[in-house]
Amino acid sequence: MHTEFRRDMDHNYLILQEETTVDTSAYQVRMLTGNVIPSILKCHIQSLDGSQFFSYDITSRQPLSVLYEDKKFKVQDLQMIFGGFVHVMEELTEFLMNPEQLLLRPEYIYLDIESQKVYFCCLPGFHREIQEQFRELTEYILPKLDHEDEQAVVLGYGIYKKALEAGFQLETVKAAVYHKEETKKGNKDVITKEKSMEKTVQESKEPETDQWKEGSLQLETKEKEKDFSRKKIKKIVPWVICIVLLLSVPVASAAGYLPWIPVEAAVAAGILALGLGALAVWILEKRKQKNSSMWRKRNVQQTDVREEQHEQEGNRCFSDQLSDEDKEIKDTVGETGALIDKLPKEELFGETVVLSAGQQQGPASFVSREPGELATIYLDRELTVVGKLINAADAVIPVPTVSRVHARIRKKEDGYYLTDLNSRNGTSVNGRMLKGNEEYLLQDEDEVDFAQARYVFLK
Repeated sequence: MHTEFRRDMDHNYLILQEETTVDTSAYQVRMLTGNVIPSILKCHIQSLDGSQFFSYDITSRQPLSVLYEDKKFKVQDLQMIFGGFVHVMEELTEFLMNPEQLLLRPEYIYLDIESQKVYFCCLPGFHREIQEQFRELTEYILPKLDHEDEQAVVLGYGIYKKALEAGFQLETVKAAVYHKEETKKGNKDVITKEKSMEKTVQESKEPETDQWKEGSLQLETKEKEKDFSRKKIKKIVPWVICIVLLLSVPVASAAGYLPWIPVEAAVAAGILALGLGALAVWILEKRKQKNSSMWRKRNVQQTDVREEQHEQEGNRCFSDQLSDEDKEIKDTVGETGALIDKLPKEELFGETVVLSAGQQQGPASFVSREPGELATIYLDRELTVVGKLINAADAVIPVPTVSRVHARIRKKEDGYYLTDLNSRNGTSVNGRMLKGNEEYLLQDEDEVDFAQARYVFLK
C-alpha cells in the first residue's frame, strides 16, 4: 500500500493506493465516497494513468501516532479510542460494509481535538482480519499507558486480554468500555457526597477555580484576536482611502466635472501616485526588517552592559562592606600583586581555562516580525505544539487564521525541526509552503509564517 500526503489551497489530504484494482461501481466504494458513514474520513477517488488513488480529507485532524508520540494514554483517552472503534464497527454493520477494510494502525486513525471525535480510514481492496488489527492496536497502546492512572491500566490490559481470546466479539469490547464509564460515574457520585464540605472550604479560600481561569484565558484570547483584526484594518483603511481619492480624479475628469484637467494627465498622475506609494511601502518594509535586526543586536548589547553594571555595583558594595582588617589584607595583597606582575606569566599560570565552556545557551525562539503584535515563543521543550486551542497547544497564537493545532517543533541533537500538522492555511518557511508530513530543519533567522502569524526563528 502506497501512502503520501498532498495539500491544496486550504485542505490537507491523505492519499492511499492499494496494489489491486478496485471496481468503482461496487456498493462498498459508492457507500464510502457518498460519505454517509459518520466515523469514516471523507473520501473521494482519483485516477491517474490507469491507477486509482483514494484521497481522505484530514484537515485540522491529527493521527494517534503524532498526538501520543510523547504522551501517555489516560482512561479518558482509552474510552475515546475504543469507544470510537465500537461506533465505527456498528456503523459499518448498519451500512452493510466489510469491517476488514478498516485500517487500525495508529497513523491512519485521526482525532479531531476540539470535538474529541475519532475518525477511521476505510480502504476498498484492503482486507485483513479485524481481530488481528485490533490486537496490534492494543499492543501499540499498552507501553504508552499512564501507569499512575489505575483505571487506564485496568481498562487497557483488560481489553488487550479480550483481543487475544478466540471468537472475538464486539460486545465484549463495548461492555468493557462502557462498564468502566458507568463505574467511574458511580464512584464520582459517592465521592461527591464525601467531599462536599471540602470543596466548599476550597472554593471559599480559592475563588479563582480552574474553570474560571480557563474562561479568562479564552476571553483574553478573543480580545487579542480582536486587537489583531483592528490593527490589520487600521493598516488597510488608509490605503483604501488613498486609492479611492486617486481614482476619483480621473473619473471626475472623464465625466466632465473637471474640464480644466485632461483625462490623460489625471490618469498619469494617479498611476504615478500609486507607484510612489508602493515604493514607500517597500522602503518602510525594508526599514522594519533592518530595525528588527538592529533591535536584536541592541538587546544583546544592553544585556551585556547591564551585566557589567551589576558586576561593578557588586564590587563597590563588597568594597564598602570590608572591615579595617580586610582592607589591610587587601592592601597587602595589592602590594604582593605588584611584585607578581613582574614575574613571567608562564611561571605563575598553567593552561588557560575558558569559564564559559560547558555552559548552555538559552532556548531558541520565534520572535514576531512585527514587534508588539505577537508574544515570543520560546522552544524550551523537546516538543512544542503551536496552535490556537488553549487546551491542546503549548504555544497559543490568538490569530483567527491559525488552526487549533497548527504545527509542531521538535528539538533534536542537530537542531529544531518544524512540521505542519494538517493546518487549514498552512505553514511556510521563507515563502515556501511546507508539504504534509515534511520535517524542515530550521536555520537561524528563517522567516516562518503560521498562516498570517509572521515570525523569525532565532537560535
